[in-house]
Amino acid sequence: MKKNNSVISLNYYGLIAIVLLFLVFIFKLIYISSADKVDGVDIKAVAASRKTATRTLTASRGTIYSSNGETLAKNVNSYIVIAYISPARTTNPKYPHHVVDKEYTAEVLSKYLNMTSEYILTLLNYKGYQVELRPGGLNISEKLKQEIEALDLPGIDFIASTKRYYPFGDFASYVIGYAKKQDDGSIKGELGIESYFDDELTGENGYTKYEQDAYGYKIADTPVIEVDAKDGLDVYLTIDSNIQMYLEDALKSLSDNYKFESAIVTIANAKTGAIVGSASSPSFNPNILNITSWNAPIVNAYEPGSTMKIYSFMAAIEEGIYNGDSTYMSGSLKIGKNSVTDWNKVGWGKITYDKGFAYSSNVAATNLGLALGKDLLVEYYKKFGFGSKTGIEISNEYSGILNPKYEIEVANVSFGQGLTTTPVQNIQALTSLANGGILLKPYIVEKIVNHDTKEVVYEGSRKELGRAVSETTVSKMLDLMYDVVNTDDTNASGRVYKTDNTTLVGKTGTAQIPSSKGGYESGTYANIRSFAGLFPYDN
Repeated sequence: MKKNNSVISLNYYGLIAIVLLFLVFIFKLIYISSADKVDGVDIKAVAASRKTATRTLTASRGTIYSSNGETLAKNVNSYIVIAYISPARTTNPKYPHHVVDKEYTAEVLSKYLNMTSEYILTLLNYKGYQVELRPGGLNISEKLKQEIEALDLPGIDFIASTKRYYPFGDFASYVIGYAKKQDDGSIKGELGIESYFDDELTGENGYTKYEQDAYGYKIADTPVIEVDAKDGLDVYLTIDSNIQMYLEDALKSLSDNYKFESAIVTIANAKTGAIVGSASSPSFNPNILNITSWNAPIVNAYEPGSTMKIYSFMAAIEEGIYNGDSTYMSGSLKIGKNSVTDWNKVGWGKITYDKGFAYSSNVAATNLGLALGKDLLVEYYKKFGFGSKTGIEISNEYSGILNPKYEIEVANVSFGQGLTTTPVQNIQALTSLANGGILLKPYIVEKIVNHDTKEVVYEGSRKELGRAVSETTVSKMLDLMYDVVNTDDTNASGRVYKTDNTTLVGKTGTAQIPSSKGGYESGTYANIRSFAGLFPYDN
């Protein structure tokens, strides 16, 4: 019989191929086990990541308080309303776990979620497993969740979350600001204190790491690495909630009785620089973010008008060129091709400079500003803090503009036109009058506290910025400001601010509103009215 050599030969070569292939596998296995990377991939890291589970421990955002301990901003539980659509979720028809009667469900929920039943029905007709009932069912409160749960609607459930909550609504909202939930679920400050101290309020997330099996369960007797979350710090403001409420009520009364575009009022402790109240109208509720205009009471820049005469007059007094009893002709003053006029256009005839201050005469301020000269006048304005940020703990502070070049511009800045300031700069400048000529830095944060340990990690306090003018100059200016308010002279600009409750001293201001076309707006009401003052006069 003839042997089949071809079969034997084929088996022989096949065996050699199998052996070689096996050797290649062995070599590759040795290479993989000994090499740091294979094809640029860290194999050990990949293996570790597949069997290691990491769970984030979320830090709680810090709370913002008033100086009285009232909670102004905090984290609260919130929920997203969801509806299970797929019948596959229900295993027993007697106990449905999906939305069965969509029309009825939509009709009932419309009374709770501020959405029409028609719109909710379109959501419930979504072709999928589940749907979020947005926007009305987004970030609802614990109370509303309990009310919806009591309805016992099949297929309606909730996803737990957290949100930032402001218990007093629009109370000091431009100071507190707001924090908003981001796409990744984190909460980020976007205005005011919430923005300025976002890192401190946020804290640091922690994590838990452990080894898991193929089914995602922790492997017994394997190490667990746990790093605790560090909750955000608590911020205590210098805002006194009682004073703030008074200001809010006062602005509401003003809004109910007068028409205006915006109004701002800020009060500080004259001896420390602490802001104890700051309100604006219109305001906004940070819970719903109904912002209609930018009206920040601390940092808005504007032309101050005649309140700046406080500082141009003080500069002249300090330089020894002021004589309150000397006289000048009020009404108008020619400067090259331009003219400066008093607010009533005709003036009051020949009057003293002391009277000129009480009457808020632009001509008086111009005479003094030109006598000082551009460089000296600007130098004094800068001593009072104008033209620079104060550094107060509020985001988006403006420095204002202070850059007169020509003679007419020097004249204008002498009575508060052609430059911009912020409310907090004016507060800072006024502190010099309460402290013998020494300027104080304004601040709005009383302290920052570690919630768990109660350790005070930051504390705001009185900070002197240097002397602007002498005590003698301050004494003279306080007398001039007294006569603006506490007088029977019908020409005095501040008589309407006189009160029997306290002896208020101050200075009025009326500035024109710059036009987008250049120059200023015209019209009886196209102006910014302001008042800068201190009380009581004897302290």
